[in-house]
Amino acid sequence: MHRMTPRHRATLTCVCHTSSNDPMTVRRILMISSLWPPVVLGGAESYASALAEQLRARGGEVGVLTFGVGGADVVSTVSPWPYRLEAYASKGAASRSAFHLLDVYRPAAPRAIHEAIDAFRPDVVHTHAVSGLSSAALAIRDRTGIGHVHTIHDYWLLCQRSSLLKRNGDACDTRCLSCRAISTIRNKIIDRHPPDVVLAVSEAVAVEHRSIAWIRDRVRVVHNPVVRTSRNSRTGNGVVFGYLGRLIRDKGVGASNRIELLGWLDNTARGHFYERIDALVVPSEWKDPAPLVVNEARARNIPVIGASIGGIPELIAPSSRPFLFRPGDRKELSERLLSFANAPVGTSADADDGLLDWDEHLKLVMDAYETACGIAQKRT
Repeated sequence: MHRMTPRHRATLTCVCHTSSNDPMTVRRILMISSLWPPVVLGGAESYASALAEQLRARGGEVGVLTFGVGGADVVSTVSPWPYRLEAYASKGAASRSAFHLLDVYRPAAPRAIHEAIDAFRPDVVHTHAVSGLSSAALAIRDRTGIGHVHTIHDYWLLCQRSSLLKRNGDACDTRCLSCRAISTIRNKIIDRHPPDVVLAVSEAVAVEHRSIAWIRDRVRVVHNPVVRTSRNSRTGNGVVFGYLGRLIRDKGVGASNRIELLGWLDNTARGHFYERIDALVVPSEWKDPAPLVVNEARARNIPVIGASIGGIPELIAPSSRPFLFRPGDRKELSERLLSFANAPVGTSADADDGLLDWDEHLKLVMDAYETACGIAQKRT
């Protein structure tokens, strides 16, 4: 790969390899993600890390910039002042307000990003969840010849809590004044130097964001990949329903004496969990963009009884759609559970049309990278 010296940056063009024998047409990818394993709070950083692993396996080189988190592939960080993102939930109202104010535009972020670009020399910058890094992470100036792809994993561009939820956990009927003000400023900043291509993890997320001018003509939907996994047939009496996620209100979960709490599960334990259940229940009361647990269930042909909100309806198998229920409607959920218990149904690989494996998913991601490269070349 041809390397340019810093003095040639003004005429740097995207380095795209077009050999028919080379599956990687874009070699060097700088990912920007607030968090990175081992510090994980949600699906965005888990997906980004898995994507990095898949890109490396196909000959790519990946560097990562984070919000004060170290880890494999991390080449640069932005100082997490006044505190790290994972500490946000434990802070009081005043401390959270200070965080949100800096999350509009963090002055330290552009410098760190450009230093990372100069040091790593990426062909493409791929941004993910950037809470804490501010709008500066998406409005990257002076990136002549370097493409920029952004994946929307949540609602950070619309809501200061990234969730479209009120402080008490209720879903927002309309966006509050403070969120509208913050998102307006954020998006005006980004609109000056927007990403070249925007990927949404579900159609529901894309629709929610099409009110933002700079996104409207750039967005394309790319569902998360599904890694098919065999599982042993469950033995035992009765029907077992499973839930995998945090025990918080917006997930739609309470507790009773008929619920067995398993605690935190690593990847091996998650596999054992799925072998013990007949159906997975996803009772979200917020617009969950693309729950990874739905993919994990579909990978094992496990039916999903899910709330008809966010990306859940479009991601579950066709055979599971009759079991959708209104979010927060306990009576309807009970009816769906009883209906399934009386006549359990399964899903099959044949019903899982439209699912993407990693190879298919990467083709779409690489197409986004190449499109961004083409747009970047016009800026030279």
